[in-house]
Amino acid sequence: MRTASALLASALAGAVAGIAWSGPRSDRWPFAATVDDLIGWSSTQSTATTVGQLLVVVTVALAAAMRLSARITPWVLAAVMLVVLAFTKVALPEAASLSVFTALHILKSCAAGLLVGLVLHATRRSRAGWVALATGLFGGTLLASVGTIATSDSFVASRLDSSSVFGEPAWWLLGAAFVLCVAAAALYRPGVDDSADPSRSELTRLVVYAGIVALVCRLCVEFVGTSEYQLWKAITVLVVALLVIDRVAARWEAADARTVIIGVLITASAIAMWNAGARTTIDPRVLTAAGVAGLVVGAAIAWRLPVGQITSWVAAAVLAAVPMIAAAVHVDAVTAVALGVVAALVPIALTAVTADPHASVRPLAVSLPGLAILVAAAVPVPVGVATTRDLSQSDLDALLADPTAGATDLLQGSAVLTSTDLTSAYLALAVGVLCTLRIVWLSRRPDSPEPGTA
Repeated sequence: MRTASALLASALAGAVAGIAWSGPRSDRWPFAATVDDLIGWSSTQSTATTVGQLLVVVTVALAAAMRLSARITPWVLAAVMLVVLAFTKVALPEAASLSVFTALHILKSCAAGLLVGLVLHATRRSRAGWVALATGLFGGTLLASVGTIATSDSFVASRLDSSSVFGEPAWWLLGAAFVLCVAAAALYRPGVDDSADPSRSELTRLVVYAGIVALVCRLCVEFVGTSEYQLWKAITVLVVALLVIDRVAARWEAADARTVIIGVLITASAIAMWNAGARTTIDPRVLTAAGVAGLVVGAAIAWRLPVGQITSWVAAAVLAAVPMIAAAVHVDAVTAVALGVVAALVPIALTAVTADPHASVRPLAVSLPGLAILVAAAVPVPVGVATTRDLSQSDLDALLADPTAGATDLLQGSAVLTSTDLTSAYLALAVGVLCTLRIVWLSRRPDSPEPGTA
């Protein structure tokens, strides 16, 4: 009972935080807002989420430095953070102004960061607890895609920022996570503990590296999101971020470095599925079912797939080919479901076979501050492409003036949304393939830090 409650609490707490940070897209706002308001909100959202994810690392570092050894305290504090998230869920729809709405979002993001950090510290001796929390975070992002309903063709064809009001964690999820955190605290019994917490120098290094990643990712978001979307900017910021994270990961041994790269792969895969859910008009339950099936199958495969052997290369090639084939079919539903399955399969299959990472690596791998926001900005919802038959001159002028606007809204039914630009899907897939190859390479490297990086 003690183990089961802790594992379930970790998974559900991760899911709550994943949804809180995902901010599912919506084409509705609870109040009127100007263009300047929306620009300010977009910038604040990126900063708040990045700070919240950085708090994961800071919380773990402080708890370890204070020798907060009793697990009962972290679980109780985690339950308190769930109460704070429940408060923001009630208060957000009632926000009377954008400033109140922004303040609540900052509170929500920070509470989610503290929640994940506390749970991560509470399960620091448990490999199963670490995997449960990481899987919960990924699953929460998948659940967030269910709330991202394409209510109109114009929404499918647009790149919209999130209001997050309509994507808060469900009451049953918040309630179950709260009860299980309390149960984990009540059932905890001290036992023999042979493993040591990270040293203060390791914790300092962890916080510094996490801060570097957070700053780089936030600056990249600013670069790619301040003007009209351009592919070269998206590719540039993703390359810069991946290089920085890879260099940070290299400061640990091979098994731990691989864990950090897996965090990147999980994030990119989750965003790929999130985007697929945002742009398709099929029943979101189909996409969710595909994602859940991928989680189950991936977990089963994980225990049979030795990383670094030829089977890993074959599996990576097959998984990379599936969404490409689906995109070539030009059937929106097929593409969305294929992306969902692959997005769930790849990270779970690779995470479960990863060696137990060092306690100072887990927080960075879980949070990777700001990366989710960066990937979401660099890999936006694909834009729909409409035919131009039977269009009036005014309709053509409107399209030329603003090609990214809601196409079918402008055309009022005179155009047909025939295809979708899948460049962003391929970009997310490229990140996944690069991470997969890097993980396999690290698995073949001697398990020691790079020279001069200790």
